[in-house]
Amino acid sequence: MVWGISAIMSMNLVDTFYVGQLGTQPLAAMGFTLPIVSILLSLAFGVGIGTSSVIARAIGAQEHSLVKDYTTQALFIALSIAIIFAITGYQAMDHIFTWLGAPDSLLPLIHQFMDIWFLGSFMVVVPMVGNSAIRAAGNTKLPSIVMISVAIANIILDPILIFGLFGAPRMELAGAALSTLISYSIALIMGLYFLGFKLRFLSWQSCYRNVIHSWRTILHIGIPATGTNLIAPLSVAIATWLVAKFSPEAVAGFGVATRIESMFLVVIMALSSTMGPFVGQNWGAEKKQRVAHALNLSFRFVAAWGLSVAVLLWLFAAPIVSLFSNDAIVVTSAIHYLYIVPITYLFLGIIMSTSSAANGIGNPKPSLLMSFLRLLVLYVPLAWSLAYLLELSGIYLATALSNTIVGIGALIWSRKLTTLST
Repeated sequence: MVWGISAIMSMNLVDTFYVGQLGTQPLAAMGFTLPIVSILLSLAFGVGIGTSSVIARAIGAQEHSLVKDYTTQALFIALSIAIIFAITGYQAMDHIFTWLGAPDSLLPLIHQFMDIWFLGSFMVVVPMVGNSAIRAAGNTKLPSIVMISVAIANIILDPILIFGLFGAPRMELAGAALSTLISYSIALIMGLYFLGFKLRFLSWQSCYRNVIHSWRTILHIGIPATGTNLIAPLSVAIATWLVAKFSPEAVAGFGVATRIESMFLVVIMALSSTMGPFVGQNWGAEKKQRVAHALNLSFRFVAAWGLSVAVLLWLFAAPIVSLFSNDAIVVTSAIHYLYIVPITYLFLGIIMSTSSAANGIGNPKPSLLMSFLRLLVLYVPLAWSLAYLLELSGIYLATALSNTIVGIGALIWSRKLTTLST
């Protein structure tokens, strides 16, 4: 999972690197697209979490026909969400990005990227949910192969389509979007092949069998999990709006920093993505003591990893950021973020592991509550107030404080779960 998620995250960095060579304005436009892209990805993650939870517990209970029903209907749910989101977003695009604080001068650049991205977004959502179904079986190798294939295709296509190499037209931001969608079409084909022919998780009968039961069961976990995941891009949207009050260059720096951050969070994300299926299977098989042991081990690991990453970024933030832009405001904005937020990655790791464990046992409420408290109750008012006192650094400090407070609460809740498990 580390290699697979690293590959997917590298796509953001590759896009940012090449778009940064087009200039500060295209890089700023890319920064404004981040919250909207994140919202759709969060919808996919939410459905994927619900899918993984119900399939893992069905596998643990050896209910194989339900596994096929859940997997088949999960793909229909993903497709429906992608279509609705794409139509709504495409029609309201100018209003959305104006609300985010994008100046009129950036709207044509944003259209270059999002016009294509919206229309093909189903090719991103469906494979993500399919990969969640594969992971629910305890198979992380196949999803990683899919994700690595997507990243390799994107690395090859990005410079060709953005700059117009080898006779291709120079498409700039549109090329970045098209490269992403072509790459994910590979994931769509590979995912359907693995699910249908290798794992035999799909069946024609499941297209019409137990439809209501499958949707209800998946969405029982998926809707709260989607709500949990939607809160994060909502907070990013609010943060982007606050940062935009300083300058488009500050937004570009914020976008660079969050993409760099995503690469260093890969290990924690990989751990949490496997925690859900692991907990689900063991909970379904009544092996709850293993759940407690897994949580304790994960907390020790994320603490060590988070502190190591924080030290690394303190030492090398400036040279890393300079790879993406030489604009002084962009660099300063990104460095301030990377100096403040990473110290709280250990608490963020505890939150992510605990949330995955809660979803794995079929209880999405703790995860939703933690996200609600961290991002809406704490982050928004803190960011709003601290921005006036400390400017950009205040917005970033709000992120760090929110991670810390809720991380401590997640640790307390997890102790209750481990006590129940033992």
